[in-house]
Amino acid sequence: MKRRIVVVVLLTIISGCSSIAQKRNFSDKKEMLVFVHGAHLTADSWLSTAKILESAGFDVISVNLPGRNSSDNPNKITLNLSSQSLCDSIKHIDSPIVIIAHSQGGAVSNNAFSICPEKNIKSIIYIAAVAPVDGDTPYSLLSKVDEDNYFSGINYDDSSGWMIINNKDSFVSVFTNSESIAIKDKIMRQAVNEPAIIGEGVVHYDSEYFSKLNKFYIHTKFDKIISIESQKKITSKIDIERSAVLETGHLPMISSPELLASEIEDILN
Repeated sequence: MKRRIVVVVLLTIISGCSSIAQKRNFSDKKEMLVFVHGAHLTADSWLSTAKILESAGFDVISVNLPGRNSSDNPNKITLNLSSQSLCDSIKHIDSPIVIIAHSQGGAVSNNAFSICPEKNIKSIIYIAAVAPVDGDTPYSLLSKVDEDNYFSGINYDDSSGWMIINNKDSFVSVFTNSESIAIKDKIMRQAVNEPAIIGEGVVHYDSEYFSKLNKFYIHTKFDKIISIESQKKITSKIDIERSAVLETGHLPMISSPELLASEIEDILN
């Protein structure tokens, strides 16, 4: 009789441990890092950074937003369409999601929270990004200097609706502070024209939902597209849990992927 009681107790303990293990396995799923590129870029801009973090054990995907091809109709690539595309890219992910958004990708991501407020989106890491609050347009907090720098290498083509890179040297000089010819060539190989209409959109999201997200910001000290002053203004409008500063220009994922990956890993750990 005693032996039977011991066996029952042991089986109960084992069963309980198994149940706890199953719960832990569910709650301890690896985070999925979802990289969202900025204007004039594609998912390829994240290749080096994503590869480093994947080697460190993270699951990663890089989203390619609409309007990356010259055959696209830029007048149809709205902010809402871009955000919907992001939502479609993550809707089958059941693990905790960390969105890592660069530049204009911050506006696309924030607006996506009104379209796909997935319960498993836990955090967002902004990198030299706009992060418009509910009711704002993507670039409402940028300065005149930021705008002038941007238009030194880019022209709005009213007839087509594209923001066209019309001066490659000026474009590269304001998008990076790197003097490396290889880095500059890489930026130009990856650069694309951008649908202008995205910048005219208005960001919407549920404020209560947004307040529950863990929000982090990685500043870029020598940025000429979204200056460090503009970045600080942006972060003052949202509840940032932690921030960091990289001594790079606007594109650390291309110019300094190891440095950026290390900072992202520090935030996530």
